[in-house]
Amino acid sequence: MENKEKPNNEKKRPFNKYIKYTNIGFQMLAIIGLGVLLGQHLDSRYETSKPWYTMLFSLLGALIAIVLTIREVLREKP
Repeated sequence: MENKEKPNNEKKRPFNKYIKYTNIGFQMLAIIGLGVLLGQHLDSRYETSKPWYTMLFSLLGALIAIVLTIREVLREKP
C-alpha cells in the first residue's frame, strides 16, 4: 500500500512548485508596482521636470525583486 501513496505525493509536488513560482511572479509584480507608485507620488509632490523618482524607485524595486527571487530559488533543495 505504501507504493500506491508515493505516486500521489509525487504528483502533488510539481503542482506545488508551480504555485510557488507563480507566487514569486506576483511578488515581483507587487514590489516593482509599489516602487513605481512611490516614485510617481514623489514626482508629483516635488514637481520634478522629469520622472526621476519614478525611474529610481522602479529600478530599485526591480533590483530588490530579482534579489529576492534568486534567494528563493537558491533556497530550494534539489
